[in-house]
Amino acid sequence: IRVDPAKGFARAEGGVTWGEFDHETQIHGLATTGGIVSTTGIAGFTLGGGIGWLMRKHGLACDNLVSADVITAEGRFLKASAEQNQDLFWGVRGGGGNFGIVTSFKYRLHPVGPVTAGRIIYTLEKARDVLKFYRNYLADVPEELSTMVAFMTASSDPSLPAPLHGRPAVAVIVCYTGPPESGEEILRPLRKAFVPEVDSIRVMPYTELQSMFDGDAPWGLKNYWKSEYLAEISDRAIETILEYAGRISSPLSQIHIQHLEGAVRRVGEADTAFSHRNAAFVVNIVSKWHNAAESERHIQWTRELAAAITPFATGGVYVNFLGDEGDGRVRAAYGPEKYRRLSEVKKKYDPENFFRLNQNIKPAL
Repeated sequence: IRVDPAKGFARAEGGVTWGEFDHETQIHGLATTGGIVSTTGIAGFTLGGGIGWLMRKHGLACDNLVSADVITAEGRFLKASAEQNQDLFWGVRGGGGNFGIVTSFKYRLHPVGPVTAGRIIYTLEKARDVLKFYRNYLADVPEELSTMVAFMTASSDPSLPAPLHGRPAVAVIVCYTGPPESGEEILRPLRKAFVPEVDSIRVMPYTELQSMFDGDAPWGLKNYWKSEYLAEISDRAIETILEYAGRISSPLSQIHIQHLEGAVRRVGEADTAFSHRNAAFVVNIVSKWHNAAESERHIQWTRELAAAITPFATGGVYVNFLGDEGDGRVRAAYGPEKYRRLSEVKKKYDPENFFRLNQNIKPAL
């Protein structure tokens, strides 16, 4: 990892994690949009788009990519940037690992000091009112504020009150990157609307926020995810999600609703391979469990919730949240025109489809 604080850039090799990257850039009070779990690798995250806490102010990870060093299946070393191999540069900003091995990423950095962040946790009984207030609250929030709602089963963590342990709950998670005094004022309506079980919002280092949810993503668990984009949090969406949140099949599973918009929308839809910039929210059903014998039950719950959401979803999907769901869903991640363009880039740089163990884009015929 090499940081140039004077010019506001950082270059990192493909095996770097966001925890490592943030550690180096925050020495200089700088950051770029990264994953919300510190053990996430920068490579796959960026190549698929890159949704994170800084996106509403500074754009996706791929929007902050200045250049990438790519080795093709033929062994060619290529620089992809706005000046060189522009079609490849377009493709690696959202098209995943379809075109080659990216050995180095150069990112644009932004000043990011301490952030106002944390969770407000309520019992599930309050979730309907909380969600309705939350969707209205978002209509007038600044781009410095990113938020996510998480439905979960409260753990037995000592930081949570004992009566909440093991109960279904809903959390509103926030990150405000502006001045702390402004954050207090902006977050006050959200914090005062209902009486929570926990309110852990405080000013903290950005690196602390970036590792706050590492405990929710331990190694060794079984995982099965489904995801959809939403144009709005409708009453119908609320009722559907509440129905399934009340019977989450595993205490480790969660349902996330993450607010997008802001700087994500300011980049043109055709400017990068990342798609569905007009979506307002991304829903991610994150099922996790230990025992392989229980797999079918947890997978079934996930599939049923995803199917129930589909009628009021936009029809697209975030490629980094996509499982092994077939060619049709990969195409849905990009839409017909963008998939066609990606296929042409694939034909040029990987005509034999050597890089195919991924959300695969077939080379054009």
